[in-house]
Amino acid sequence: MQKTNGIKRFLPDAIVIIAFLIISALYCAPALKGNRIAPHDTISWMYMSKEARDYYAVNGKGPGWSNSMFGGSPASMIYQPSSANWYNTIFGKVQLQPDDGSLNPIMLFFLAMVSFFLLMKALRLNSWLSGIASVAFAFTSYHFIIIAAGHVTKMIDLLLFPGVIAGIIYIYRGRYALGTLLFGIFMALFIGANHFQIIYYGVIVFAVLGLAFLFIAIRQKQLMSFVKGSLLILLLSGVSLLLNYASIIITSDYSKYSIRGNASELTINKKDNPEENKNKSGLSKDYAFQWSNGIGETFCILVPNLYGGQSGENIGPNSKFGEALSELGVQDYQVEQMTSRAPTYWGPQPFLSGPIYFGAIVCFLFVLALFAIKSPLKWWITALSVLFMMLSWGKNFEAFNYFLFDHLPLYNKFRTPSMALSITGILFPLLGFWGLHEFMSDRYTKEQRIAMLKKALYITGGLTVLILLYSQTMMSFKGDGDAEMAKSYGEHANNLLKAIREDRQSLALKDSFRSLLFILIAAGAIWAYATEKLQKNIAVALLGLFCIIDLWGVGHRYEHEETYTDAATLEQNYYTPRPVDVEILKDKDPDFRVLDLSINTFNDAKSSYFYKTIGGYHAAKLQIYQDLIETQISKLNSSVLNMLNTKYIITQGQQPGQERLIPNPNALGNAWFVSEIHFTKTADETILSMNAPSIQDAKPDSLNSGFNALKTAVIRDQYRAAIGADKYTKDSTARIKLTKYDLPALTYESVNDHDGFAVFSEIYYPENWKAFVDGKETPIYCVNYVLRGIKVPAGKHEIKFIYEDKAFKKAENITTIGSIVLTVIMLAALVMAFIKRNKPKEETPNDELV
Repeated sequence: MQKTNGIKRFLPDAIVIIAFLIISALYCAPALKGNRIAPHDTISWMYMSKEARDYYAVNGKGPGWSNSMFGGSPASMIYQPSSANWYNTIFGKVQLQPDDGSLNPIMLFFLAMVSFFLLMKALRLNSWLSGIASVAFAFTSYHFIIIAAGHVTKMIDLLLFPGVIAGIIYIYRGRYALGTLLFGIFMALFIGANHFQIIYYGVIVFAVLGLAFLFIAIRQKQLMSFVKGSLLILLLSGVSLLLNYASIIITSDYSKYSIRGNASELTINKKDNPEENKNKSGLSKDYAFQWSNGIGETFCILVPNLYGGQSGENIGPNSKFGEALSELGVQDYQVEQMTSRAPTYWGPQPFLSGPIYFGAIVCFLFVLALFAIKSPLKWWITALSVLFMMLSWGKNFEAFNYFLFDHLPLYNKFRTPSMALSITGILFPLLGFWGLHEFMSDRYTKEQRIAMLKKALYITGGLTVLILLYSQTMMSFKGDGDAEMAKSYGEHANNLLKAIREDRQSLALKDSFRSLLFILIAAGAIWAYATEKLQKNIAVALLGLFCIIDLWGVGHRYEHEETYTDAATLEQNYYTPRPVDVEILKDKDPDFRVLDLSINTFNDAKSSYFYKTIGGYHAAKLQIYQDLIETQISKLNSSVLNMLNTKYIITQGQQPGQERLIPNPNALGNAWFVSEIHFTKTADETILSMNAPSIQDAKPDSLNSGFNALKTAVIRDQYRAAIGADKYTKDSTARIKLTKYDLPALTYESVNDHDGFAVFSEIYYPENWKAFVDGKETPIYCVNYVLRGIKVPAGKHEIKFIYEDKAFKKAENITTIGSIVLTVIMLAALVMAFIKRNKPKEETPNDELV
């Protein structure tokens, strides 16, 4: 009988979890037909990682280095397969993602719901209310937006976040076995997802929650219980770090040389701003704070289209903009096209894929919770919510955020401050539905409930009315990008911009009324319960229904039928080579590079899927290469392009598919001997010594004008003593030829009657690369700011460059130990739970906690 009762006890939970899967599948209905989302970032990852993935498919291990983008870089930041972390491997399988770079979002939404469900259960909510709260969290608009953009690691960390908090709560309540299981697994996966900005935010949240629990423990005289729980959390956190040691160490090692690590040595082209140059490492403020949420834009959590929605909103031909276009004689199909991607967003960010909307009902419940919850924990959660709002403002709250950027450890490694609002998106439904649970508990009388409800309605409803009135009377609806639009609209700019602004105003008006309606519906359902006109379960069901309708409707603005694509279209649009690609692929030379000017060269990795390029896409390029892009490659410096072995250049055609292919006969090949070395004292002098005519202006004799990479190597003065000579004899027969391209090893044959200095068209990286001449190791020097060079003795020799990351191999061993230790702890926790299953739950008698 006890066994039956046990099964019945978990039946509501099982029903809710099955409902999660159904709801997620219904929302992502196109995925059930086999269609997938093809987001930019995941498709780009497929492009940039192809060389490394192909190597793994043949050799069963990663190459460590890839030449697919930016002339070459460590493959660890693109693709570093490892089976040492068992938990990440299993979790990757659980997500059921296709292997073609597309996304099936069903499991992501499902896992988000399950994670938040565990958090709500930790707060002692019943299964039905926990289920509604979980759907509300999963359907926050930001989740739809980042999935459509392909920010998968960010989404994974956000969906794991609630599970980590659930583990913390169980541990501090004295449920050590369950807390260990949840915190241990979720924390390990949370760190393993590798979205370090969300992890950084997580550390802040967990630390503040720890202080909150300390405060409560002191008040309740449960300090020893707090200490015991804290030690367990620290132990499990340490094991989670151990489990993810390999991924952490390779990221740490690489970051020292990336644009997110130490600042560039260059001082040219930098602003004369002492405060801006104050940071010796990390990102520049201009770059880091580019996507800063406007202070007023924060209210989009309540009224989604207050600032126009996304940068390309579908407002339809019947909009004011559509009518204005029609009056100008624009044909109907063109009107439909232009209004389907209308520039309605007018906020301070460069562009936007959609606002962060928590839901009108969620915001209403959050305010209600401030009156209904008696635990002081609510104020800590509220403070965290406000903190992350302030962080999201970025440059729009300079006094606060610039101070943190300059002084908070590692904070200057991160960008896109608006992302911080996603953490508030976890805390709002957490507090809101916990508050509803408390509101409906037996602790309040009918009169007390009505009083709290009125306050919440006056605040939330009143704020929505104020937003409505302010938007219609005080907002200009003029965006920073309007001036650029005016140029493209020509003589009709005034009329068209006026129409766009009227549409922006209309969007704000409609969504203000929409949010007000949902608030009134929620307040009505709760009032009917409070006045005993509606049963509790029915009131909760109505709240859940309208909460889902609200969030479902806004979410579908950013993830809908058109977001998905079928397999054939996916292949055709993303993985089918263009005619110019086909032509280049006929070249069987194993190692040359292409400059593709027909795409956004340094923000698009598509070309790297087919051949090696000097462009690509990555948020953390090598700093020296970024310097070269800014100072030389962007100017199409002919000598620099030649030294990078740029064998082909692609330019735009009149139509897609008509791109023009231009061979570059002056490309210097894989390696060459130089006759002189020019030593320089500073980074500025080094890179300026490489000035040469643009390839657009270069003539066959242009090698005699400016820097001549075939003749001269530019090297920093610090290597003068080791290199010795600055002149070398180079006879006409001297040559170096690449004989074997087999990452992580490159083999060359050199012939020279004299001692020489060779330059290799391979990107310099100070770690893991070793050079050997006839098996004897020789030093590698940084040449021409980004390339490698070595001294080669006279005669015929075999030269090898080998990339071996011994630190990663050691780190993998540590990760394996972490996997073993965590598994032992999880098994011990399961045994503990099994032993105590028939005993009363050992919880800290602490009503102030939850």
